[in-house]
Amino acid sequence: MDRLIALFESILPISDSDKVLIIQNTYKETVEKGEKYCEQGQTCKKMGFVLEGVFKVVRTNANGDDFIQYFTNEGHFAVALESFTNKTPSEEYIEALTKCTLITLTIGKYELLEKAVPNFPKIISRIKEKALLEKYLLKSEMFVDDAQTKYNKLVQRQPSIIQRIPQSQIASFLGITPYTLSRIRRVK
Repeated sequence: MDRLIALFESILPISDSDKVLIIQNTYKETVEKGEKYCEQGQTCKKMGFVLEGVFKVVRTNANGDDFIQYFTNEGHFAVALESFTNKTPSEEYIEALTKCTLITLTIGKYELLEKAVPNFPKIISRIKEKALLEKYLLKSEMFVDDAQTKYNKLVQRQPSIIQRIPQSQIASFLGITPYTLSRIRRVK
């Protein structure tokens, strides 16, 4: 819980009483490897601050093919943001690639904190803004970078996940075969 409070306070100050309110309205949750944190086609009703573990965020196209949009790990949030914010069915699912521990906030408790904690809406707004900019940059790069460059950027941005998730998942995210990924890793 300390890491989540520290993140919030790195953006804007929070009073001691507001910290207590945040703690009272969140809970620690464990998601086992292979379990989904958010289901595609259902409204995402919770967001989680990842304390430990790695998730993949996946979209499925009209042909039923899955595409990994990004990975989220420690210090980041696991949430289908559009679904959570707009209360609409999610176009993506979030699945644990490792055993994960999160600090979870349900939509109801989120709305309560928005009203009760003065700086909460501004803090969340800045976190969303940063996340959306990161995702925009990532998507832009996926269209123009070659496989080697994409892999190098993944290693630079999220070095800890490279050894923790299967090579097939990394290859899928990069849009290459596991064999090509193996060749890239040998050159590195």
